[in-house]
Amino acid sequence: MDGRTKGLPGPKVGRPGGPGRQAQNREPRTPYSFRNLSLWQKAQDLALAVINVAATLPRDDAAQIIGRQLITSAGSIGANVAEGHGGFSLAAHRNYLSIAKSCACESDSWLDLLRRAGYIDVHTERDLHRDCVQIMRMLTTKIRDLEQRERSGRPSAVREDGAVYEVHDYDSGSEP
Repeated sequence: MDGRTKGLPGPKVGRPGGPGRQAQNREPRTPYSFRNLSLWQKAQDLALAVINVAATLPRDDAAQIIGRQLITSAGSIGANVAEGHGGFSLAAHRNYLSIAKSCACESDSWLDLLRRAGYIDVHTERDLHRDCVQIMRMLTTKIRDLEQRERSGRPSAVREDGAVYEVHDYDSGSEP
Protein backbone atom coordinates (compact mmCIF):
# COMPACT_ATOMS: atom_id res chain seq x y z
CA MET A 1 0.00 0.00 0.00
CA ASP A 2 1.57 3.33 -0.97
CA GLY A 3 1.11 6.61 0.89
CA ARG A 4 -1.43 7.92 -1.61
CA THR A 5 -4.17 5.62 -0.39
CA LYS A 6 -4.08 7.31 3.01
CA GLY A 7 -3.95 10.81 1.57
CA LEU A 8 -0.18 11.02 1.89
CA PRO A 9 2.02 11.84 -1.06
CA GLY A 10 3.55 8.86 -2.81
CA PRO A 11 7.24 8.50 -3.58
CA LYS A 12 8.69 11.33 -5.65
CA VAL A 13 9.85 10.30 -9.07
CA GLY A 14 12.10 12.73 -10.85
CA ARG A 15 11.83 13.40 -14.54
CA PRO A 16 14.80 12.32 -16.64
CA GLY A 17 17.22 15.22 -16.45
CA GLY A 18 15.09 16.89 -13.76
CA PRO A 19 15.98 17.83 -10.19
CA GLY A 20 15.77 14.26 -8.90
CA ARG A 21 18.24 13.15 -11.55
CA GLN A 22 20.74 15.92 -10.74
CA ALA A 23 20.85 14.93 -7.08
CA GLN A 24 21.83 11.41 -8.05
CA ASN A 25 24.76 12.64 -10.17
CA ARG A 26 26.24 14.95 -7.53
CA GLU A 27 29.26 13.87 -5.59
CA PRO A 28 28.54 13.58 -1.88
CA ARG A 29 29.56 16.64 0.09
CA THR A 30 32.27 16.23 2.66
CA PRO A 31 30.81 16.92 6.09
CA TYR A 32 31.80 20.36 7.35
CA SER A 33 34.53 20.02 9.96
CA PHE A 34 37.67 21.75 11.17
CA ARG A 35 39.46 18.60 9.95
CA ASN A 36 38.80 19.76 6.37
CA LEU A 37 40.72 22.99 6.91
CA SER A 38 44.20 23.08 5.43
CA LEU A 39 45.28 25.32 8.34
CA TRP A 40 44.38 22.62 10.86
CA GLN A 41 45.99 19.93 8.69
CA LYS A 42 49.18 21.98 8.39
CA ALA A 43 49.25 22.50 12.17
CA GLN A 44 48.83 18.75 12.71
CA ASP A 45 51.64 18.05 10.24
CA LEU A 46 53.90 20.41 12.17
CA ALA A 47 52.99 18.73 15.47
CA LEU A 48 53.81 15.32 14.02
CA ALA A 49 57.14 16.57 12.65
CA VAL A 50 57.94 18.01 16.09
CA ILE A 51 57.10 14.69 17.76
CA ASN A 52 59.48 12.96 15.37
CA VAL A 53 62.25 15.46 16.10
CA ALA A 54 61.70 15.19 19.86
CA ALA A 55 62.02 11.42 19.64
CA THR A 56 65.59 11.85 18.35
CA LEU A 57 66.73 14.22 21.10
CA PRO A 58 69.35 13.05 23.60
CA ARG A 59 68.08 11.76 26.94
CA ASP A 60 69.65 14.58 28.95
CA ASP A 61 67.34 16.71 31.09
CA ALA A 62 67.64 19.94 29.10
CA ALA A 63 66.88 18.33 25.74
CA GLN A 64 63.94 16.38 27.16
CA ILE A 65 62.43 19.43 28.88
CA ILE A 66 62.71 21.57 25.75
CA GLY A 67 61.36 18.70 23.66
CA ARG A 68 58.27 18.36 25.88
CA GLN A 69 57.68 22.12 25.76
CA LEU A 70 57.97 22.04 21.96
CA ILE A 71 55.53 19.13 21.62
CA THR A 72 53.06 20.90 23.90
CA SER A 73 53.20 24.21 22.05
CA ALA A 74 53.13 22.67 18.56
CA GLY A 75 50.24 20.36 19.49
CA SER A 76 48.32 23.31 20.88
CA ILE A 77 48.27 25.08 17.51
CA GLY A 78 45.89 22.62 15.85
CA ALA A 79 43.98 22.06 19.08
CA ASN A 80 43.22 25.79 19.35
CA VAL A 81 42.23 26.03 15.68
CA ALA A 82 39.78 23.17 16.30
CA GLU A 83 38.51 24.63 19.56
CA GLY A 84 37.99 28.06 18.00
CA HIS A 85 36.18 26.50 15.10
CA GLY A 86 33.74 24.97 17.55
CA GLY A 87 32.98 28.33 19.17
CA PHE A 88 29.65 30.07 18.90
CA SER A 89 30.84 33.55 18.02
CA LEU A 90 33.38 35.26 15.84
CA ALA A 91 35.02 36.76 18.93
CA ALA A 92 35.50 33.31 20.49
CA HIS A 93 36.80 31.92 17.19
CA ARG A 94 39.24 34.82 16.84
CA ASN A 95 40.45 34.42 20.42
CA TYR A 96 41.37 30.76 19.90
CA LEU A 97 43.11 31.58 16.62
CA SER A 98 45.10 34.22 18.49
CA ILE A 99 46.11 31.61 21.06
CA ALA A 100 47.06 29.24 18.22
CA LYS A 101 49.28 31.96 16.75
CA SER A 102 50.96 32.45 20.14
CA CYS A 103 51.61 28.70 20.27
CA ALA A 104 53.17 28.82 16.79
CA CYS A 105 55.47 31.63 17.95
CA GLU A 106 56.37 29.67 21.06
CA SER A 107 57.13 26.56 18.99
CA ASP A 108 59.39 28.58 16.73
CA SER A 109 61.24 29.90 19.78
CA TRP A 110 61.81 26.37 21.15
CA LEU A 111 63.10 25.26 17.74
CA ASP A 112 65.60 28.12 17.75
CA LEU A 113 66.77 27.13 21.23
CA LEU A 114 67.20 23.48 20.21
CA ARG A 115 69.35 24.57 17.27
CA ARG A 116 71.43 26.99 19.36
CA ALA A 117 72.01 24.26 21.95
CA GLY A 118 73.19 21.91 19.21
CA TYR A 119 70.34 19.43 19.60
CA ILE A 120 69.02 19.85 16.03
CA ASP A 121 70.79 20.87 12.85
CA VAL A 122 70.24 24.10 10.98
CA HIS A 123 68.33 22.37 8.15
CA THR A 124 65.79 20.80 10.49
CA GLU A 125 65.28 24.10 12.30
CA ARG A 126 64.97 26.00 9.01
CA ASP A 127 62.30 23.65 7.64
CA LEU A 128 60.24 23.68 10.82
CA HIS A 129 60.70 27.46 11.18
CA ARG A 130 59.33 27.87 7.65
CA ASP A 131 56.28 25.81 8.60
CA CYS A 132 55.75 27.87 11.77
CA VAL A 133 55.94 31.13 9.82
CA GLN A 134 53.49 29.87 7.21
CA ILE A 135 51.02 28.87 9.93
CA MET A 136 51.49 32.26 11.64
CA ARG A 137 50.72 34.03 8.35
CA MET A 138 47.61 31.94 7.81
CA LEU A 139 46.43 32.64 11.35
CA THR A 140 47.15 36.37 11.05
CA THR A 141 45.14 36.57 7.85
CA LYS A 142 42.21 34.68 9.35
CA ILE A 143 42.27 36.74 12.56
CA ARG A 144 42.20 39.96 10.53
CA ASP A 145 39.33 38.59 8.43
CA LEU A 146 37.34 37.79 11.56
CA GLU A 147 38.05 41.26 12.98
CA GLN A 148 36.82 42.82 9.74
CA ARG A 149 33.67 40.69 9.83
CA GLU A 150 33.00 41.80 13.41
CA ARG A 151 33.47 45.49 12.54
CA SER A 152 31.34 45.30 9.41
CA GLY A 153 28.40 43.73 11.20
CA ARG A 154 28.33 40.78 8.82
CA PRO A 155 26.72 37.66 10.22
CA SER A 156 28.52 36.37 13.26
CA ALA A 157 28.14 32.66 12.50
CA VAL A 158 31.39 30.75 12.61
CA ARG A 159 30.48 28.36 9.78
CA GLU A 160 32.17 29.25 6.52
CA ASP A 161 31.19 28.19 3.03
CA GLY A 162 33.57 27.25 0.27
CA ALA A 163 37.25 26.53 0.49
CA VAL A 164 38.78 28.16 3.52
CA TYR A 165 42.23 28.17 5.05
CA GLU A 166 43.90 27.19 1.80
CA VAL A 167 47.66 27.73 2.01
CA HIS A 168 47.88 29.60 -1.31
CA ASP A 169 45.27 32.12 -0.09
CA TYR A 170 47.57 33.27 2.69
CA ASP A 171 51.00 33.50 1.10
CA SER A 172 50.82 37.23 0.60
CA GLY A 173 54.41 37.67 1.67
CA SER A 174 53.34 39.73 4.67
CA GLU A 175 55.05 39.06 7.94
CA PRO A 176 53.10 37.14 10.61
